[in-house]
Amino acid sequence: MIISKLTNSSAPPNEWRERRLIVKYAILTAGIFLPLIWSFLFVRNLYPVAAWNVMMAGGDLERGHSFCILRGETISGETIDIRPIKLTNALYSRTWTMVNATIGNQSFKLKSIHPDNEEMVHRYGGVENLPAGVRLPDLLQAWGDLYNKQQPASSPQRLKAIRLDRYRWESGRYADYDKFIESWRREL
Repeated sequence: MIISKLTNSSAPPNEWRERRLIVKYAILTAGIFLPLIWSFLFVRNLYPVAAWNVMMAGGDLERGHSFCILRGETISGETIDIRPIKLTNALYSRTWTMVNATIGNQSFKLKSIHPDNEEMVHRYGGVENLPAGVRLPDLLQAWGDLYNKQQPASSPQRLKAIRLDRYRWESGRYADYDKFIESWRREL
């Protein structure tokens, strides 16, 4: 009597187990890769470039926040926006974390601070008396020097000054992002 292999009822036990294992792995593979394929086709941000979005807060309209824009004044008199990531090759949002820490004088609140910072704290009579962003001129000088090194010596795009403008969004709606707060400027 010839038994059909399609029914698999009298197939040897090893062959039956192998087919069952293949089916299980096919289902597992589909379960893993179908969501990825769906995300490639339908999600606006492409994986893995936008994987950092997982760590961002959603559109929270209840909380306002401050943000900064780096600008430069060229020798030709033009004002240009500068992207710090192009200067330092740093990670995207970590640059702005460094800026916010500099504005908040966080380097003066470390357990072991640099001797120059310690001297500055004594000169001002304590960390609480330091002006906001007391080390920002040093950061702006470094960024201005890095930008000018990328330009030819005779370029009209070289900077004569660099500044950091701080703005505040008060929340409540997706508008009014341009409330100016303060600016720090450094002549180069």
